[in-house]
Amino acid sequence: MSSKHSIVRSAGIVGLFTLVSRLVGLYRDRLFASKFGAGDLLDSYYTAFRIPDLFFNLLVLGTLSVAFIPVFTEYFVEDPEEANKISNTIVTLAFVSMSVLMILIFPFTEVLTHLVAHGFEGQKLATTVVLTKIFLLSPIIFTVSSVFGSILNSVKRFLLVSIAPIIYNLGIIFGVIFLYPRFGVSGIAWGVVAGALGHLFLQFGGALWKRSFVFAPRLDLKNPGVKKIIKLFLSRIFGIDNGQFSLLIASIVGSSLISGSIAKFNLASNLQAVPLGVFSISFAIAAFPNLSESYARKDDQEFNHILVRTIVNILFFSIPISIMMLLLRIQIVRIVLGSGHFDWEATKLTANILGVFALSIFAQSLIPLFSRAFYARHNTIIPVIIGLVSLVLNFAFSFALSKQFGALGLAAGFTLANILNFALLYFYLRGRLKHLDGGYLVYSILKILLATVIMAIAMYSLQLVIGENLQLVTGFRVLIQATLSTLTGLAVFLGTSIALDLEQTNFVLKFLKEKIWDKMLFRDRGV
Repeated sequence: MSSKHSIVRSAGIVGLFTLVSRLVGLYRDRLFASKFGAGDLLDSYYTAFRIPDLFFNLLVLGTLSVAFIPVFTEYFVEDPEEANKISNTIVTLAFVSMSVLMILIFPFTEVLTHLVAHGFEGQKLATTVVLTKIFLLSPIIFTVSSVFGSILNSVKRFLLVSIAPIIYNLGIIFGVIFLYPRFGVSGIAWGVVAGALGHLFLQFGGALWKRSFVFAPRLDLKNPGVKKIIKLFLSRIFGIDNGQFSLLIASIVGSSLISGSIAKFNLASNLQAVPLGVFSISFAIAAFPNLSESYARKDDQEFNHILVRTIVNILFFSIPISIMMLLLRIQIVRIVLGSGHFDWEATKLTANILGVFALSIFAQSLIPLFSRAFYARHNTIIPVIIGLVSLVLNFAFSFALSKQFGALGLAAGFTLANILNFALLYFYLRGRLKHLDGGYLVYSILKILLATVIMAIAMYSLQLVIGENLQLVTGFRVLIQATLSTLTGLAVFLGTSIALDLEQTNFVLKFLKEKIWDKMLFRDRGV
């Protein structure tokens, strides 16, 4: 199987289960919104993640994994037994290091929480502190789970890695439904911990499966492979995932805004994360091992081919989806979150925040791929510098704009910073790579943009017709409008893409035929 088809197939597997995970996550958010509303409790809940996530995102997410995978892949190709020794050392070292760090942080939880949420007072601050103390267990669990997930990604076994977030979300839902009524706010937090443990055990079992990994704790810091991973890790440690750290910025700046600002920002962020996880992250994860292998073989032509094709694949999905999200933002928020204590005012503001986020989906979609292209080439310095610049700009924009526009200003700061992050990564990467197929890239993007414009016109026209003839006074009628508009938009975009001869339509049509059309007609059963 060629690398192109391998990446598309792997991305399809990752994307399918990521979609399921995101849908479970949306149900989780609906529970939160309907049960608690966009107020103090949800502000505290989301803010309580900021300190644990700060250390996990800085030290592990986008750091340990991108340092580990290229080195592990390189050793696994030549000497699987040595690769196993390296992975055992990294697992042991990661667990011990994160455990010690969380134990040291625990006594200072209240002080750190006050720094992150300086605008919180009284019961709101106390609730945030309680949740934060319990959440400190999560980085320890996820750090170990991340290594096991990296092993599975390295050997191109993406299925269990994709299922693990579903288990995590189910744990949170269990906490809300069953533990919160009995234990109060702390019950929600213990549900988070239970979900994290499920995430870990699933990937640990997957790593052991078919002896891809043999667990035997060790701490061989003199191993050349371990040294190489540590070196890459240390150079990457200050690299910033703008999407994750924007939540920290939103908590710091948003804590001084009106109640519910942080909750609405996070709920909208979770909604826009659905297409990002399903398409962009899936393609980036699937392409990373192939990019690493191409660089290890010194095959620059294959490296560039994989990169350019993956860029187009991501944009083929992310550009039309961002416009759909912009056009249907009110409907999306009302359908997903608009129940119980989540009122119309909260719906409108969350929808507008989602619309601002949608403007940067194309940039957010490509940042993970571009970063991994640098990491595959063992270059972590440039993404680090660009990440730091983007973080500073994110804070500056969010702080300035929130003074005038509130929570919308937080979203605008995030959007502007991500677009600049994308632009800096792209132009620097383009300047370092030779023989990029610029013609193919430009013409493909122009075709995607044209198809998207035609799709948007069709969707907006249909929305107006439905709105004039159907009073949108119930959630069901809003669902009808959104469904018809979405199906029409998808059909128009796909038809236009076929007419424009976009090769990505081949994968979509093949998927529709094999997974939907043939099964619906029972052709796979010989009927």
